[in-house]
Amino acid sequence: MARFCPHCGKTLSERSRFCPHCGKQTPERHRVAVAVEDAPAASPVSDRVDGRWPRPRRATDLPLAEPRRATATPAEARSERRFAVTARVAPAASHRYAPPTHSLIGAFEQAGFGLRYGAWMFDFLITLIAIMTFTFAVTAVSRRSVVGSNTDLVIVAALTLLLFILNFVVLAGTNGQSAGMRILGIKIVRIDGKRFGRKEAAIRHLLGYPLSIAVFFLGFLWMLWDPRQQAWHDKLARTIVVMSR
Repeated sequence: MARFCPHCGKTLSERSRFCPHCGKQTPERHRVAVAVEDAPAASPVSDRVDGRWPRPRRATDLPLAEPRRATATPAEARSERRFAVTARVAPAASHRYAPPTHSLIGAFEQAGFGLRYGAWMFDFLITLIAIMTFTFAVTAVSRRSVVGSNTDLVIVAALTLLLFILNFVVLAGTNGQSAGMRILGIKIVRIDGKRFGRKEAAIRHLLGYPLSIAVFFLGFLWMLWDPRQQAWHDKLARTIVVMSR
């Protein structure tokens, strides 16, 4: 294996401890071999500077990695090459999956799956309590069970739908928050930066929620791997859910 002087670039013999051209001591043999293996093929004569060969460049001298020492061991050289490849490949692979909770999208702090699921559970519990209240009230007024009367069932269903519209269309369309979202401090915003209004709230909840529920709740779980953490109803209304404080 050919050896080169690390100071002047001249060819050295296998047993030379000092360069016969510049007179400087050469590094240990195994350390010089690492630099020679990583060095490119010999440069043409036109690459000489002031009649001297330039020092061979190393393969690990990449923009994202610090220059390697001339006395680096083979293990350190392999480690630096692995680091350089990882630094270039990792950002491209990260776009396949949803970002971590509380990551930034523009000026907004993203709300993760846990907070959104918690807000949905609060809204569900509020609706459930309201249904029980409506049932007891209708039963007390009519003095009969709502199960045996279609009229009473329609009244309870109409009151429940009215509560749903007030919570998810009127309230959410006013400040971007349903009751559950306000409890946990998250809100809905449009991805184009415009104001989230009642029209968008109606599209997101009256059309988007049934769509997300239709395929075994797959539309809600879609945010787990979506790059913007958008569920199907978010994509339909062009919205994201972010932290409000």
